[in-house]
Amino acid sequence: MTRPTALTLALTLALAGAIGGQPPPTPPTPTPPAKPGAPAPNPDVEKALELFKQNKVPDALELLKKAVKANPALPLPKLQIAQWCLQTNNGQVARQFIEQAIAEDRTHVEGYLFNGNVAFNEGRLTEAILNLQTAEALAKEPRWDAEQKKRYLRNVRDGLASCFSARRDFDAAKEYLRGMLNEDPKNGPLRQRLAEVVFLTGKPEEAFDELTKAFADDPTLDPPDLRMAALWQGKSTTSEPTVAAADRQKAEDHYKKAVTAHAKNAKCHREYAVWLMEDGKTDAAGLYVEAMAKIDPTGRDTAAAKALWHLHRKEYPAAETLLEGIMKDAPGDSFATGYLCVALAESGDEKKVKRAVDLADTLVKQNQRAPLPYAVLGWSLLKAGRADDADKALGVALSAGQVNLDTAYYLAKLLDAKQKYEDAHRFLKEAVSSPHGLFVYRQDAKAWLPELAKKVPEKKDEPKK
Repeated sequence: MTRPTALTLALTLALAGAIGGQPPPTPPTPTPPAKPGAPAPNPDVEKALELFKQNKVPDALELLKKAVKANPALPLPKLQIAQWCLQTNNGQVARQFIEQAIAEDRTHVEGYLFNGNVAFNEGRLTEAILNLQTAEALAKEPRWDAEQKKRYLRNVRDGLASCFSARRDFDAAKEYLRGMLNEDPKNGPLRQRLAEVVFLTGKPEEAFDELTKAFADDPTLDPPDLRMAALWQGKSTTSEPTVAAADRQKAEDHYKKAVTAHAKNAKCHREYAVWLMEDGKTDAAGLYVEAMAKIDPTGRDTAAAKALWHLHRKEYPAAETLLEGIMKDAPGDSFATGYLCVALAESGDEKKVKRAVDLADTLVKQNQRAPLPYAVLGWSLLKAGRADDADKALGVALSAGQVNLDTAYYLAKLLDAKQKYEDAHRFLKEAVSSPHGLFVYRQDAKAWLPELAKKVPEKKDEPKK
């Protein structure tokens, strides 16, 4: 099948809503319902896994039955096989084993918990809820001792809270989370999760109180103002324009409070610096980049944020050095790889530009379904003078239907090189008109827009009928 090119898609893509910046922090995706527990490594389970890998499933099942007989806390044998099938992307066989496990013991809680987890991960929320509600009823049966009941009911509530959050029924999710907190009132992460749901029910003051309690119980969590800033920032992306401006102001107010109240917390300075960069305030971000670097000079997140700041300032060698350092410690870091390609592509050095292409090609092979690696590859190829190959790569990035601001800039440059000035101007204008979002080339795009506009042919008035 022939992949679309950027040029063919540029003529058909509806730009309205297609171009946007990197999305700001939002409430985390609901966690999947709990699966059967993961006890300490068991020799028989490990041997069974090796047999499973050799496709000796009946032998693996026999070993698992032996292991469960010795330790009833282990997952049911067929559920364990199902879990391994899921890990090897064999969902159809996994579901068969789940159904067999439930059929063999229709009153066992774990079968329904597991089935609910799989349904949730596949987006079948109604099925997940029905499975978890069945598990909830079965968990109250006299078959289970007090500790088992407690564990199962916690897993059920956790799962149902996740399902109702995903369904955006936040009032229902809130009740399940409160039920869990009644059993574990000092659980900071759980209370933070409750606070986020409370925020989404339209009660920011109550959410802030819960975040304050969570931070008091667990100081390793994000400070309350920092988390509130992220919540307001996330809300601003879905609000009406007039409301969104007010939401963003509330987010910035909380960022300012966070860096003041927690002056020695590097993450507060880092998050605010990135926020300012998203608003195109690169110089203002420098103060917080500097503060972050003093607090946490060797951290990987510090290096990443500093590299991003240098890229916005067109200080490519400095960004390159920092990103190379990240890749040395974490070769699979896609953030560092992608932005290193940008720094190398801008170097003007033929060898470095070639390396940018090679790195981007590797990134695409590792993330074949993600649009951004294709965008970075397209940009690197364009910088290497390979416009036709860049066209193919950017076409794949564009086919996702949603491009970030830098990708829109890459597309405009490609279309300009192909003398498709009107399409280039549309992409560039749309990107420049987006006030928020990470955009390394924002200043370049603003400066180029009036020059590119001069190349767009004037439309002649239609003759009067």
